[in-house]
Amino acid sequence: MVLLIGISIVTLPIGGVKAAGFSDISALKKEIDYLTKKKVINGYNDGTFRPSVLLTRAQAVVMIMRSIGMPETELKDSGFNDVSPTSFGYKEISYAVGAGIINGKSKVRFDPAGNITRAEMAKVLGNAYKLVGVYEPGFTDVSANSWAFIFISSLAANNITVGYTDGTFRPTQPIDRAQFSAFLARIMEPSFRPSTSKIDHSIVDLPMESTIIDMVKNPNKPIIYYIDAKSKSLVILNLATKAKQVVELRHPAEKLAIKNDKVFVTQQIQARSPYNFIETQRGLINVYDADNLSLLKQVEVNIEPYDIAVDDAETLIISSGSGQHTEVHTYNWQTSEHLSSADIWDEDLIELSPNQGKVYSVLTSHYTGRMETYSLVAGIIKKETTEPRFFDTSNLRGYVQMSPDGKVIYNGNGTIYASSSDPSKDLTPLGKLATPFSTMTFDEPGKKMYLADNSTQISVYKYDLLEPTSTLRAYGKVNQLIYVKETGELYAISAYKQGGSTVDSTILERFNVGK
Repeated sequence: MVLLIGISIVTLPIGGVKAAGFSDISALKKEIDYLTKKKVINGYNDGTFRPSVLLTRAQAVVMIMRSIGMPETELKDSGFNDVSPTSFGYKEISYAVGAGIINGKSKVRFDPAGNITRAEMAKVLGNAYKLVGVYEPGFTDVSANSWAFIFISSLAANNITVGYTDGTFRPTQPIDRAQFSAFLARIMEPSFRPSTSKIDHSIVDLPMESTIIDMVKNPNKPIIYYIDAKSKSLVILNLATKAKQVVELRHPAEKLAIKNDKVFVTQQIQARSPYNFIETQRGLINVYDADNLSLLKQVEVNIEPYDIAVDDAETLIISSGSGQHTEVHTYNWQTSEHLSSADIWDEDLIELSPNQGKVYSVLTSHYTGRMETYSLVAGIIKKETTEPRFFDTSNLRGYVQMSPDGKVIYNGNGTIYASSSDPSKDLTPLGKLATPFSTMTFDEPGKKMYLADNSTQISVYKYDLLEPTSTLRAYGKVNQLIYVKETGELYAISAYKQGGSTVDSTILERFNVGK
């Protein structure tokens, strides 16, 4: 409950489980234990932590500099009359002031023994960890004109705090040792962050040092498959058991598809170029068993593969990543037979309709954007003549996703188009979502869809509404979303800078949104 209140902490009576080495800690035990192990905080010689003791400005700076690491650059004196080389925190204060993390009270006075307020705490943490983001609800006692507004807002936007239950932040209130420890631990380790909703939200204990560029879910099991570009590998992850299997890929891969218990992965064997015309293009499609990732076949294709779709007959539909005015090809993967081709722009994403009779493409390599349609009959693809449409082309994104019922196509800029067998109605604009997105997933039984745009916010929509009905807040910036109908859970693969790192780590987050 203390965590959910968002650091509106009351010192509890001593009792219960105590933090390691401290005799007076029961609340916020995990956070204080974490910082102690990281050697960011220390207790007193009598074995106490004294959580309710107000934190001084010097102590706050020392803790922050311990958390991010002291630089190896030459130390420059900060010029404060009240901070000498023999003062506690002299080096940390000098470096922090030089790095713009904290300012003095004046050019010559730092006030090291003065208490640090919650607003000042938000500023120094925001500067030290370069926090960004806007907390849309805001706080009733923090004006948008306040110098502290951007710092407090970014702190709340990153789930470091949710404020007090009365909607206030209380910026002028001094902060104590326990409160500051909780804030700092939540920045360094996102699993300590409080949830901003009633949804059960946690980080799956599965660190992933990876760059995930495509991901699909097994349609019948709580299993995902993804391509890790950093390690050049295909990964299968069981979300129920957390068992993971990794298969190394010989060539770079970009896209994958799953159909009939088989996983199909593109393999780029030549450098991509707009001057690789279709006559010179080559590529591979690896076909794996979806249960154990054993290689079933490697299919040679006369195209440099970009995106891939597979129909129920297991026809491969592959768009080209090279050339300019290039082609989309279809293949029988069992025989490697080339079945058909049609004109397409390079680096087009393709989406197969649920009835298997139509393929939609969206251009990614040109600033204007364009959507086109193709018929697919018995593995033969043909370009259709589409009615002229105004796609708001200056904003059309190179991302499309079709609704599970096949009636609607969503573009990443938020626009919605009809999918129809009637050419006069096909790709008719139906409206626009309130938010753009770069990843989307559907909860078919609940008639909901979840979408995110490389930020910590996940918007929740109902199929029949163009406005979000609610939002979820992730710990990291969401790159991929997957809804698992078997467990009623939403998973987000997101990028987060652990501790003071300047490099993103990939974390797997879970939201129990219900079946």
